[in-house]
Amino acid sequence: MHKSLSIPDMDRRVYRSKQVLKASLLEWMSRKPFESITITDIVKLADVNRSTFYKHYVYREDLLNEILNDVMADLIFAYRAPYQHYRDFGIMDLSASAIKIFDHVLGHATFYALLVNTNMLSGFRDTLYETLKTLYLEDVTDMSPDPRVNKELLACYQANAVLGLITGWVQSNFKYSASYMAEQLLEFTRMNRSNEVYRSNLSPSLDEKERGTVSHDN
Repeated sequence: MHKSLSIPDMDRRVYRSKQVLKASLLEWMSRKPFESITITDIVKLADVNRSTFYKHYVYREDLLNEILNDVMADLIFAYRAPYQHYRDFGIMDLSASAIKIFDHVLGHATFYALLVNTNMLSGFRDTLYETLKTLYLEDVTDMSPDPRVNKELLACYQANAVLGLITGWVQSNFKYSASYMAEQLLEFTRMNRSNEVYRSNLSPSLDEKERGTVSHDN
C-alpha cells in the first residue's frame, strides 16, 4: 500500500483509528454475514470507543465502502507500477521486480481471502475485472498491433488472466511469494507476446518532465 511518508500527527492518529476499524470489520466478515455485524462488534474488536467510529463514519456501510475504495486505488497504483515512468516500453523490457500487483494483494490479504473464498464481496469481483480491463484499454497503446487481434477481447483475456492468478494464489493460501508470482506473470506474458511494444497514455509527472522523458527508442 502507498501513503505519504510525512503524515501530520493528527492525520496519523486518524489513519491508525481507521485502520483498526477496517481490520475489525474484515475480521468480522470472515466470521459472519455483513448484515449481522453491528457497530458494537466492530468497535469492541478494534478496541476503540464507539465515538471514534462516529467521528469518521455514520454507518457500517460507509466503513466498507472506504475499504473498497482503498483497495481499488491501491490496485490501480500497483497495476501501473511497471510502466508508470516510461513513455515507450516493450514486453521484454519489463522486469518482475517492477510488477507490484501481487504485493498489493498480499497487503490486502484478508480482503482478498474474503473476495475469493466467500460470497460476501462477489459484486466487487466484477468491479475488479472491469477496472483491469479498462486499465489495459486506456493506459497503453500497442505500437504495432496485430490486425487479427480484437483489442477489447484481448483486454478481457488479460483481465481474466490476472484475476485467475490472484484467485489461484489466494486459494493456495499464498503458497508462493509475491516476487515469484510476478516472475510467473511476466513469463506467461512473454510466451506469446515478446515482440509487443507499448506507449503509455499516462501523463508524465512534474518530476519526470524536469528530468526528461524516459524512452526505449533507439
